[in-house]
Amino acid sequence: MCNQTENHNGKGTFSDSEPRGRLKLAFDWIPEHSETLLDGGCAWGYGTRFFKLKCRVVYGLDPNKDYIKNAKANFGCIKFVSANLEHLPFRQNHFDVVLLLDVLEHVTDELKTLNEVFRVLKSNGMVIITTPHKGLFSFLDSDNYVFFLRNKMPTLYRILFRMRNKKAPEKLKPGYEDRHRHYSFDDLKTLLDESYFRGNYEIVEIFRSGLFTEPFTANLRLLLSLFLGIRLSLILTKPFTILSNIDHRIYYGGISYNIAIKLRRIQ
Repeated sequence: MCNQTENHNGKGTFSDSEPRGRLKLAFDWIPEHSETLLDGGCAWGYGTRFFKLKCRVVYGLDPNKDYIKNAKANFGCIKFVSANLEHLPFRQNHFDVVLLLDVLEHVTDELKTLNEVFRVLKSNGMVIITTPHKGLFSFLDSDNYVFFLRNKMPTLYRILFRMRNKKAPEKLKPGYEDRHRHYSFDDLKTLLDESYFRGNYEIVEIFRSGLFTEPFTANLRLLLSLFLGIRLSLILTKPFTILSNIDHRIYYGGISYNIAIKLRRIQ
């Protein structure tokens, strides 16, 4: 795994734990000894670091410049770039593996994103996509509660934001301007068939998993953070986070909260 460099306080910001949840699934699906990998929507690199174990050259990309700055400071062995997925700054046929791990639901234009992924992916290259699934408990998505409050009840939103963050609302992070989208397998296949991937891919793996624990934990954490602060809410919900990671490995079919697909470009 990519060794972490020290931050300006001389202390690391990430533990050397094993990958969990969707990161573990993606890690297991990445072919051994891959040459080049792009982690699209990598945030601050907390998951990207693991993929260095399987790939010689790893890139992390995110539109949030602050995230990329932190990622570069922590993981010097990974190439981090700040850019949008709709306009990838790479030549065509560059990557053996492209990851979109709970990212597609945040992009502005899904088709442009998939077209760009197709462009930079090598023939026979792999794409791993995970998203929230249109399952039984998709209505419990806490991100969509926040979206509703921000747009329909802005005064209440500002009050709650200040309670939780001890400051006034700031400019939204890239990718959080709209609803948090959930997809069925048919939705994802339709998007692929409307993009440059049409007729040029095959589905290798499909896995739908997780049920109630993940949305319950996210809602509980959000509620606790309003009164106890973000840090303490993370500590108190740690047991539920562990259960969520276990639940993420369990197949629930059509009622699942998460979906993952692995596909191969065949042209």
